[in-house]
Amino acid sequence: MALHDEYILQEGETKSTRVEGFENWGPSELASFFKVNGLGDYHELLVQHKISGKLAPLLKDVDLRDMGITCVGDRLRFQQLIANMKRKARATTRSHTVWVGEERLYFSDVEKCFFTCAGVCPDDPSTYKLTSNHLKLKTVKPFRIGPIKMCCCHEYTINNIDLTNVTDVDVIGVPAPCLLRACCCAKGKDILELQTAKAFLNGKMVLTLTGGEGDRVSGVIMNQVEESQVMERD
Repeated sequence: MALHDEYILQEGETKSTRVEGFENWGPSELASFFKVNGLGDYHELLVQHKISGKLAPLLKDVDLRDMGITCVGDRLRFQQLIANMKRKARATTRSHTVWVGEERLYFSDVEKCFFTCAGVCPDDPSTYKLTSNHLKLKTVKPFRIGPIKMCCCHEYTINNIDLTNVTDVDVIGVPAPCLLRACCCAKGKDILELQTAKAFLNGKMVLTLTGGEGDRVSGVIMNQVEESQVMERD
């Protein structure tokens, strides 16, 4: 990744507010950020001391004094900007989408075509969205008249699961019926059961995925669980 004196701005950003990816900034790029925030007098000093974006969060008042920054107001301004950088970076990380998925309702396209009348009565599957700190589950409950599932008026609930409360993810493989496997090469389903430390809904949430995806997705979720728990401790 090439580093330049003037970093590239995205739409809606200004030079004084853009902090995404600051950990990858070199000394010159970091100094340019401080320059447009009123600390341009120290541009060469930051470059001279090789203060990069990765090192900036480690700066303390004593370090700034050792670098020769004698003005108390400027040292406080440095600390304020660094705190804002870390806060905005955490907010960006929390909203980053890691994985999105959709409930697997049918074992095969033939089965789907039959139950949706060739798409005339489309389904509304549940959806899943994993971010750095949360798993969002939109669970759809179809409206029924007796045993007949209608194609409208579905109810749904949305659960935002804090990953720091997830204790385990289990995968249960459900094979497709023999007839569908023989005639349609139908895949099975993978049921992911999330155990949580909270008592709501018996502490268990369920995701239904295409067969073969469960192991990969459970690994992605557990990686984010571990990372979010580390961030929580820090």
